[in-house]
Amino acid sequence: MVTLATAILAMSFCPLPVYAQAMPPPPTNAQTAFDQAAANVLALLQGQAKGEDVFTPAFLTAVPPDQLATVLSSLKTQFGEAQTVEAVRPMDARSASIDIRFDKAVVTFTIGMLDGRLSGLFITGTRTEDDSLAKITADIAALPGRTGLVVQRLTEAGTETIASRHADDRFAIASVFKLYVLAEIDRAVRAGERKWSDVLPLTQKSHPSGITQDWPDNAPMTLQTLATLMISISDNSATDTLIAAIGQKKLAAIVRASGHAQPPDLTPLLSTQAVTGLKMPANAPLRDRFLAADDAGQARLLEQAGETLRLKNLDLSVYTGGPNQIDTVEWFASPADIARLLTMLERDADPVTRAILKINPGIPPVSAGRWAYLGYKGGSEPGIMGMSFVAEGKQGDRYIVSALINNPAAEIDQPGFVTLMTRLLDQLAGPSAPATRP
Repeated sequence: MVTLATAILAMSFCPLPVYAQAMPPPPTNAQTAFDQAAANVLALLQGQAKGEDVFTPAFLTAVPPDQLATVLSSLKTQFGEAQTVEAVRPMDARSASIDIRFDKAVVTFTIGMLDGRLSGLFITGTRTEDDSLAKITADIAALPGRTGLVVQRLTEAGTETIASRHADDRFAIASVFKLYVLAEIDRAVRAGERKWSDVLPLTQKSHPSGITQDWPDNAPMTLQTLATLMISISDNSATDTLIAAIGQKKLAAIVRASGHAQPPDLTPLLSTQAVTGLKMPANAPLRDRFLAADDAGQARLLEQAGETLRLKNLDLSVYTGGPNQIDTVEWFASPADIARLLTMLERDADPVTRAILKINPGIPPVSAGRWAYLGYKGGSEPGIMGMSFVAEGKQGDRYIVSALINNPAAEIDQPGFVTLMTRLLDQLAGPSAPATRP
């Protein structure tokens, strides 16, 4: 499965990487040098300069022209035409933060320099003026496919919904389902049934996303390590190892306890291996029997499938031809279901659980930094994307956000969806003073 981390690498956190290199002494006039670099970025965005005119050879080797062109085109699609440089703020002798105004937003970049050329370019934030929850909700509604959203403020009296769209509708949620696995681990730790230091062997190798598929079989891993990998980088092998260790009975119980409106949609709670295997054309007869069975029958079929649904027999091309079986073989929930789960975790979670949730904030660092706490889990695959947050403002205000999009006919514009959610979180965080030239 393609994960949300892929979308973030493609656009929102660091579409163009900065490389660690030996740097020369700072120029005599660092501000002037950075002003020129900012002007070069603007010229690049406006089509008046080429990559080879402004970037170092090492950068161009790592970021081929077609990849650079894709990133620049995506920026134009999201924000309109680049208009002017609004601010240049040196950070040290080798890097600066710059603001460039586009038609629809002000975009903040971090630039790196080497020998008078750009050695890197990061998008670190966006600021959309005159924005509102109503505008953001309308923009989400205008996306191709089906969209769902719920934004809730948490108060002493309970939850207050402040924005909503198809909040109770059923959606495929991709790796957002891993929140349910985390919730059961959290419950077991708080109940004294497990400890974060418990050691489990890595027994369920799955395909990426993640890294542990390449680790030794049966590598000893703590519960905390497995849970951290599952949430922070959506590691599928860690996830499937946890699912096998927890068992379906307890997973079904946490789904019910979370307030899921239709628990059978997540019962049995499928491993990532099982979802991939059931999507394969070669397994169509097994898939048909699985979809026709009740919960108990599905559990038996998965057990009987044995090696058929193990990594060595999986065909990952099921994720390369566009959306595949996203209305049938998936994990399903509504935005409201996810919001209830996050509310439960916000209320009861162990401190380690909260720490795990905040490792990957899902949105660019500048926007994430506006929050005292930002917990996140997202997920995506062709035709599916979800982003869910539990947020605490610096003045103590607390929010739950869950957004989902399904499109069985086409891929999701993942960078565009991340941008929408960044705007939404920025709106909830409240106004911030625009940066100015020192």
